Amino acid sequence: MMNYNVAGMPNFSGKDVPLCQQIIGNYIVENGFDIVATQEDFGYNRKLYQSMTGYDYRTCHTGSIPGGDGLNIYTKTMPIYNEKREQWFRAYGSISEGDLLTPKGLLYAAIDIGDGIIVDFYNIHADAFDTKGSQEARYSNYMQLATLIEQNYKKNNRPVIVTGDFNHYLHATEVNSDQYKIFHRFCGLKDAWVEIHNEGNYTDFSKWTSTGISPWGNWDSVEKFLYKDGGGVTVEILDQKFVWLKDDAGADLSDHAAAEVNFKFTKTESFVENTGKLEVKILTNPLSIFFNMIRWVFKDLGYILSHISELVEFLG
Repeated sequence: MMNYNVAGMPNFSGKDVPLCQQIIGNYIVENGFDIVATQEDFGYNRKLYQSMTGYDYRTCHTGSIPGGDGLNIYTKTMPIYNEKREQWFRAYGSISEGDLLTPKGLLYAAIDIGDGIIVDFYNIHADAFDTKGSQEARYSNYMQLATLIEQNYKKNNRPVIVTGDFNHYLHATEVNSDQYKIFHRFCGLKDAWVEIHNEGNYTDFSKWTSTGISPWGNWDSVEKFLYKDGGGVTVEILDQKFVWLKDDAGADLSDHAAAEVNFKFTKTESFVENTGKLEVKILTNPLSIFFNMIRWVFKDLGYILSHISELVEFLG
């Protein structure tokens, strides 16, 4: 599996964003990932997807900024069912931080990985930045996600994979937000990077903090893969790495690294065949996407006008 914030926004750092998306799509095909989760997959989604030959299944794209959430899931041969999106209950930052200007949130889907195994899969993009308001919003995001995971786990009894851009490190605690307590202790999820590269230790990161190397895209980065057994299926992490994708000139394609993992799913004697309802969501009507974008344009204008002083400071 691969998780990547593709930075599919206009004029990202002056780059040729459509070309970047095409290169990303080519990389995905060359490496043959079974499942790919993306964030900031906005207005150049078609460029990305058209280059992903052989990926027969995908979630319904919600459009560009400001109406889209930028979250998508792609698979080669694995059907995607029960797609559901939730906007975060809480966000912070209108002008300089921008989290209020798009419907950021979570994307859930049930993925049939074969051999009768259905996986509950989550892709998220949490509130960004480290102001007090952002930290409190991110805590709310995490709790909203954890609540949904637990509700679905009790109802579906399936293995769980959670990925996305968490916008915060596991090793760095903050006001009212501790990923270890929320996801590892409360939800029983394991972190792929911790299990592979930190010997399964969720409290001592000293061997990494002492290096002086930034964690961003290098170790315990914000691109997570969390996992959990379920329904008589064990989930084992075999490999995990962060990869900085670059163009021919050696420039980064995104301001994030990609997270790449290899999982092994094994059925046990207690395996339970899926009995829940599985439905395929019809691709979103383009007209619906257009009207949603218009709605968000007016919504964002309202935010901007109510924060005019912040806008002047931001532009000044």
